[in-house]
Amino acid sequence: MKKILIYGGSFDPIHKGHIKVAKKVKTALQIDKVVFELASSPRWKTPYVQPLDRLKMLKMAIMSYSDFEYDLFEYNSSDEINYSYNTALHFKELYPEDELYMLVGYDQVNKLHDWYKIDELSKIVHIVAYNRKGEEVSEANIQKYHVIIIKGKLYNTSSTRIRNFQSIDLDSNVLRYILDNHLYFASKVHNLLSDKRYRHSVEVASLALIIAKNNKINPLKTFKAALLHDIGKEVDKKLTKKILFKHYKDYCDLPEFAYHQFVGAYLARKEFKIKSKDILSAIEFHATGNANMSKVGMIVYAADKIEPSRGFESSGLIAAMIDNYYKGFILVLAENRKYLVDHRGNISNRLTKACMMQYLT
Repeated sequence: MKKILIYGGSFDPIHKGHIKVAKKVKTALQIDKVVFELASSPRWKTPYVQPLDRLKMLKMAIMSYSDFEYDLFEYNSSDEINYSYNTALHFKELYPEDELYMLVGYDQVNKLHDWYKIDELSKIVHIVAYNRKGEEVSEANIQKYHVIIIKGKLYNTSSTRIRNFQSIDLDSNVLRYILDNHLYFASKVHNLLSDKRYRHSVEVASLALIIAKNNKINPLKTFKAALLHDIGKEVDKKLTKKILFKHYKDYCDLPEFAYHQFVGAYLARKEFKIKSKDILSAIEFHATGNANMSKVGMIVYAADKIEPSRGFESSGLIAAMIDNYYKGFILVLAENRKYLVDHRGNISNRLTKACMMQYLT
């Protein structure tokens, strides 16, 4: 007899917290196999993206775990609501000789008495809940439905935080899928940019994230700054100048190519509620640089110049940034100085001059 854990949810999107909980429960109960059941039409919430997108992300997130599988019973169901009781019957048919466990959200323990055919369900499966610190649950429901409580670490991530661009604690393939398909926060970024500019921003953000992780620099801040760095690029000239003259008077003397970095920082504050000085500063000076670059700022500046779709051989500079962001930044800055001198004859703005004087002399 094997132990099978049914892990149902909307997975909107699936994140590393889901995986960690599954692994914790698997170990605690000596589960042989975890089966993820995607709720196409969950009773308690309305998903933000289509079932097919959520299924594709689920597959990506669990593909490297040999003891994790997914099931399509609820996904293929035509029922308006997928009840856990019907799902349990389905699994009982699949695994008639095995012991079934069903993992439910800790908050759902308080609602179990309202679940469809809960008495019958509790006889088919062992109901399991992962204890989230600080939440109170019904002791009466725990006793009545023989709920197994697994105590463990509270993971500081959630699907809500990811949708709201407050976390990127995701499998890298899932994150890329979100970006490529303009889901959740990526949809808002995409709406501010042309397809070409958005693709560039995605490449900059993807590269910046790799550099940040390898150098143990805040990945979320770096990724946010990189993905948003060009959101001011395609704002019309009239509005760009209005924002600049109202909020960035000290930089009105700069060449027009530099204006978008300040407009981008303004939009990051207004539209994405960004408050971090590291993120805003990185956006404000990603095109020109300045004399006081933060770690995040250096990475975004460099990633913007060397991301692979730029169309020139930058693999050496990328490798240098990944190995040591500061030394790599100096190399990228030196290459940019050479390019500006060779193609334009001089360095035309005070911010870039100050940046190069600070870091290249």
